[in-house]
Amino acid sequence: MFNLISLVSFFILGVIGWIIYKIYIWPCYISPLRKIPGPPSENPFYGNLKTLLKEESGEPQLRWVKQYGNIVKFHGIFNTPTLFIADPKILQEININQSYDYIKPPSVSAVAVVGRGLVFAEGDDHKRQRKMMSPAFTHSNVKEMVPAFTRIALILKGLIEDKVNQGESNINLTPYVSKTTLDIIGLVGEKNI
Repeated sequence: MFNLISLVSFFILGVIGWIIYKIYIWPCYISPLRKIPGPPSENPFYGNLKTLLKEESGEPQLRWVKQYGNIVKFHGIFNTPTLFIADPKILQEININQSYDYIKPPSVSAVAVVGRGLVFAEGDDHKRQRKMMSPAFTHSNVKEMVPAFTRIALILKGLIEDKVNQGESNINLTPYVSKTTLDIIGLVGEKNI
């Protein structure tokens, strides 16, 4: 009986120690991001997410960039240090010049729905898929697609003008842009089959 109680207590102490390490010790004392300036964590469990979700979109980030500079460290869920980068040169370096050196954050739900296509692929898989896709985006092929882009964009412009002429001042563009994207993909894909 004593062994079972001590085993359970060691397990509980281990879990508590691991939680303290992940939420407090690692982000504050060990993380390589600890010296980057940024707002202090508001809570060990949700970090700065409450501020990000509560305030108007972009407001906290703009305030942080003005206060701390173009690279800001804020705390995510379970106090995980997260970087917000507002420097165009650094973003170019990350996204274009050294894109294979930076791993995309995993989006399990999106990968489950969409699959590991060009958007979610990494490393050699991404290089192989991009090489397979590149012939479709040569200058001559894209030049042939422009009339379809223009025709659909004019339809979108007409729909938005109709809404404005009806007196609506607050128009949600998300459904229009989604349908426009699908229309363009459908028209261009139909011509290339």
